[in-house]
Amino acid sequence: MKRKLTLIFAVAGVLFSLCSCSEKDEVDEYDNWEARNIQLIDSVAKVAALNADGKWEVIKAFNMGDSAELYRDNKNCFIYVHKMDKGEKDLMPLFKDSVRIHYSARVIPTNLYPQGYCFKKTYSTNVLNEATDVPELRCVGDNVVGLSTAILNMNEGDRWTVYVPYYLGYGETDNKEYGVPPFSTLIYDIKLAKIYRFGIDKDTSWY
Repeated sequence: MKRKLTLIFAVAGVLFSLCSCSEKDEVDEYDNWEARNIQLIDSVAKVAALNADGKWEVIKAFNMGDSAELYRDNKNCFIYVHKMDKGEKDLMPLFKDSVRIHYSARVIPTNLYPQGYCFKKTYSTNVLNEATDVPELRCVGDNVVGLSTAILNMNEGDRWTVYVPYYLGYGETDNKEYGVPPFSTLIYDIKLAKIYRFGIDKDTSWY
């Protein structure tokens, strides 16, 4: 039980430690960034593997092939999902389908952004309000690999927290459009609101 509790709180502990360095110790918000992101993913992977609350899932990236042995120990080949809400429909999108999603996208915490810098969101405030917020229309395949992998495994109405290693996100390069530095773990709060089948559902407007 002690081991379980330790691992359950590991993610929260690592997130806190990543943003609790003093200004004297941290040259800038992204000092030692690659190592800090690796530490976060290692912690998340342990908690997901334990799955103490039954809501975690480890999902291999859709483009990684079928060799379980080849990718088994490479944490960068998987996304780590904590399932918050379950949708009522048993319906998953395909790669060419379009979807409407509510989401916020963050990097790991820093001193300036204790919750993690939010580089994109569909919410009008900091909290999702489905009565007023309009979900964004996207093609499933037009996302970073980690986000596409998550959407491909979601049922309509599901809401997940998704941890995407940098390898399945923006990689080792600086994403200037969103201000995301290299080696960034991407953390999504995402709800799959609607699926539109490719070549079938012509009306993708939101009412």
